[in-house]
Amino acid sequence: MAEAVALTFLQPMVQKLLSAMVKEVALPEWNRNKHAEELQTILIRLKPMVDNINTSTAHQPVGDWLKGLRTRLECFELLLLDMKGNRFTISQFKNSRKLVKEKELLNNILSQASFVGLAVSSETAANVTKLREESKEVLKGVRSGIDGLLKLADATKRALDKSQYRCNNPEDVMADISSITSEADAIHLTSTHTRASPEASTSTDMRRGVDSETVFGGDGNVELAKKLLLDQITHMVGFRASGGAGKTLAAQRVFDDDAIRAHFTGGCFWFTVGGDLSVRSLFLDIGKKITGRSEVRRNIPMEDLTAQLRNELKDKKNMLVVLDDVWKEDVLRLVTCVVPLRAGCKILVTTRIEEVLDKNHVTKLAFVLLDEENSWKLFCWQAFRGTSHVPPELEKLAKDVMGECGGLPLALKVIGSVFAGKIDRGFWELCLQKLRNADVLDKGHETQLFNRLKLSFDELGSIDGRLQECFLYFAAFPEDWKVDVYKDLLPLWRAEGIVGQKYEPKLEACGLVGVLVSRSLIELKSNERGELYCMVHDILRDLARHLVQHEKAVAGRECLYEAGREMKDGFPREWASSSDTKDPGRGRRTRLSVRRLSVMSTNLRELPAKLDAPELEVLLLRENPLECIPKKFFNNLCSIRVLDLRGTNLKAVPESVGELKSLAVLNLSETGIETLPQSIGKLRGMEELYLDWCVRLSHLPSKLTHLTRLRILKIVTSRSLWRTSLWEGLPKILGGKLALRDLVAFISLEHLTVKSIARSDIDSVPLPVELLTASKRLQTLKMGGDGWQLTEFPELRSDDWQHLECLELQCEGLVSIPDSLCSLPRLKTLIIACPTLVSLPALDRLPNLASLIIMYCYDLETLPTSFGRKVGFPALVNFELRRCDKLALLPELEDGAIAQLKYLHLVDLEKFDILPQSLAKLKNLQTLDLRFCSDLINLEHEHLSFESFPNLVELDVRRCKSLSKLPSSLAFLPHFKLLIMGDDCNASIPLELEVAMSNKKAIIIKK
Repeated sequence: MAEAVALTFLQPMVQKLLSAMVKEVALPEWNRNKHAEELQTILIRLKPMVDNINTSTAHQPVGDWLKGLRTRLECFELLLLDMKGNRFTISQFKNSRKLVKEKELLNNILSQASFVGLAVSSETAANVTKLREESKEVLKGVRSGIDGLLKLADATKRALDKSQYRCNNPEDVMADISSITSEADAIHLTSTHTRASPEASTSTDMRRGVDSETVFGGDGNVELAKKLLLDQITHMVGFRASGGAGKTLAAQRVFDDDAIRAHFTGGCFWFTVGGDLSVRSLFLDIGKKITGRSEVRRNIPMEDLTAQLRNELKDKKNMLVVLDDVWKEDVLRLVTCVVPLRAGCKILVTTRIEEVLDKNHVTKLAFVLLDEENSWKLFCWQAFRGTSHVPPELEKLAKDVMGECGGLPLALKVIGSVFAGKIDRGFWELCLQKLRNADVLDKGHETQLFNRLKLSFDELGSIDGRLQECFLYFAAFPEDWKVDVYKDLLPLWRAEGIVGQKYEPKLEACGLVGVLVSRSLIELKSNERGELYCMVHDILRDLARHLVQHEKAVAGRECLYEAGREMKDGFPREWASSSDTKDPGRGRRTRLSVRRLSVMSTNLRELPAKLDAPELEVLLLRENPLECIPKKFFNNLCSIRVLDLRGTNLKAVPESVGELKSLAVLNLSETGIETLPQSIGKLRGMEELYLDWCVRLSHLPSKLTHLTRLRILKIVTSRSLWRTSLWEGLPKILGGKLALRDLVAFISLEHLTVKSIARSDIDSVPLPVELLTASKRLQTLKMGGDGWQLTEFPELRSDDWQHLECLELQCEGLVSIPDSLCSLPRLKTLIIACPTLVSLPALDRLPNLASLIIMYCYDLETLPTSFGRKVGFPALVNFELRRCDKLALLPELEDGAIAQLKYLHLVDLEKFDILPQSLAKLKNLQTLDLRFCSDLINLEHEHLSFESFPNLVELDVRRCKSLSKLPSSLAFLPHFKLLIMGDDCNASIPLELEVAMSNKKAIIIKK
């Protein structure tokens, strides 16, 4: 009976769902979504099977199966209705996650079809078998896609992790980006009908991992700019072109050129201006970068600031200043008032505004867009995976699409990436029509460009619905912000549930970032320390802002991203509700309906008395001169999950913060807070608390130990936070301070940083042994500071620290470290700074150790001989020895020892007078840093020649006062580029090296 009732419901329902999918919800976004297509295929196969079930021979398993199927189809129907009701809204894109979930659940039901095999007719049984086999193929494809995304996530994570353990250089960055792109190319990202042909993926006549515009255009602009900057006449050179034309790239190539660097001995300095940066902020940045002083200027009047900078820079010679993306002509005029355009000092400026160059009498360069041939090459580079092979049936369509990009490198890269791996002609025709329709929407250049680039944003939804949210998040940061994936994005995405639902959050975040990089929507770059960060082109950031605010009033937006906008007088008037229009600022209440609000770097000094935003989940107030938060400001923020106040001038947080029951992330880094309110103990759901560089923080409230769900806790201060032995007999609440041992309450910790930067305040505080083994989930542990006492390092048990990847220990009193430390399976970074340390264990046994840094170990006389064994340090890439005053020798290296080592830093070793001959076995060495080795006499000797380092790129010999000459063999190394010397280094430069310099094969920088 149950079977008959279920069939009465199911048979028409399957037909209804099919009709709804085909007719009522036939949106382009739906039709291009592979999960939707697969669901439709499942329903088509399901219909005859349900129609032909023979209820007369059915039994209990069939009834249970039909009930389960009925439940799934009801949920599916609700999903379709939800999608239909949210047509063309951002929330519609989120439903792709629901589609994936529904497909998985429906497939689970169908995988149980074997239970009903005996209860159906022979014809139906055949359908069940066929459906089950096809379901297996679908699941196999899904698993293949998941595996591919995991590989992409892993490639991105490897690249980002290198910067965490100081193992990166520009060549590595390019190789890593190439790896990310290759993994993305290999993933079946779109529907089964858009798979790339084998022929399109086998040709390799264009090399990946090289900047495409460097290969395909811009050489003329670069060479002419270099010529003008190197002459004795021209003072200012300018690139002017529309957004996305490649001005910044051309300026960067000039800035990085060896001849330019060698000519401008006073230094080359890059400043990104943009439309939001104030002249005051720019001058503060100029003062910080060029003169090294900034804090003393922060509060002085603008006229005094200008006069001070002019005086400090007046004697500068041979200096190059690059001003990128200048929007206002007075900005350039004011910069010329402080930068002396004489004695070889020059300015290179890029702008979209012709008046900027005309009114300042800048030598203009005609910025030529890519011609048709180079545009075609660049487009093929992106669309056909770095190959010039184009399927004949797509060639004309590809050229039409390329023509719609208007010769703009940015558009060619981003739009070309949409087509990577796709050979379905219908898809190309649909996209081409969308690009052509962009012309009629608006005749403004940037709006047309936005509507063209939106094609790439729309396609993100066919890969993963979360990608669109992730891309839009880049509009939450100020223009040209260096976005750190782990520090800036991961806390936000995890708190909102964007990542962490299926896999480890960091891995998921890396996978999403990897796709955005492969689609050319964001870029991975590295700073001078090799740290990787994300950058988004200002046109693409403007596109993201356009998408979140297009045709919507403030009150109707889901995201309100106004980072960089000037708000020194408070929240803008248009943010106020109708009753507040007279004064939405101080003393008034502002009502907003947004989920995410970013006012980073807006010069915001005051907050409204109340912020009525019950749906707000993310509030970013970072880098503003805020000094206080009104007591009732948090009263109507019941949904907030992320509160970022870092870099503000706050001295206290109101008690009302304890009412934010949903708060998961609280960032108070670099603020002036002196303590936390006791009410913070109410935030039982808190997962991340950042208190690093809170130099005025005097103590932590006793109720902090209530936050047992904390995963990340970072505390860096200059004062003593902890109860000392004088208070140990008192309850915590009477002592007023936590003790270090109280931190064992945080049993969920994954990342713990507790450091001090002032010796006098904490030299009597012992480091409790219990803390070192308290959490089984720890991945990062950084502890110590000047004066921290630890006399004994505990023996680790077999289950201790099995997930630890980074350990940094700075303390006094420790003489040795037990061998049990060498059993940590995942340790990648180890930093030891212990002045009293005498011996080290056999760290070469750590299987995944990539970076080993030993510094300020003044009593360490020798390293273990095992450091040189053949199979030791299998993963070590970076090895640093700094200020180990008694260390005179390194262990002898066997053949094949430390085979992966690229970076060797032997810094400030007072007794180091000769390089060991066994260093010649480090064939992969790229950087050799010998700074402050004042007793080092010769680099080469009869047992060691630099010809043994075929991959050496950089040598640093600053403050090597006893060094008499440099080896001539440097000139013949195939990859050698950079020699860094100090003014006090009197080593003679051999003729061969001077010739290499004149041929631009190598460059010498004196610092």
